[in-house]
Amino acid sequence: MEVTMHYLICYDIVDDERRDDVATLLSGYGPRVQLSVFECDLSARTATAELRGKLRALIDPVEDQVRMYLLGDRASRGRVVIGARTIEERQDFWIIT
Repeated sequence: MEVTMHYLICYDIVDDERRDDVATLLSGYGPRVQLSVFECDLSARTATAELRGKLRALIDPVEDQVRMYLLGDRASRGRVVIGARTIEERQDFWIIT
């Protein structure tokens, strides 16, 4: 049986393009819950290591920072959300003239 690990991932990235790349990557792992915060479920330690490697490749280690907090089951179940605002993902679009 594979164990799912819950992570809270947040970032502070200076460059707009790198920030968009990180957000796009993380959106494949879980929902965006704040502008620079995602809640991600990773199915194994290898998935976690793989994600960390992808993040390292995308950021500038001097200017940027990504934090990953492992949440235990108790912490995940004890989540409290105050307010109903949701973050809408930006949809890419084409303008054809």
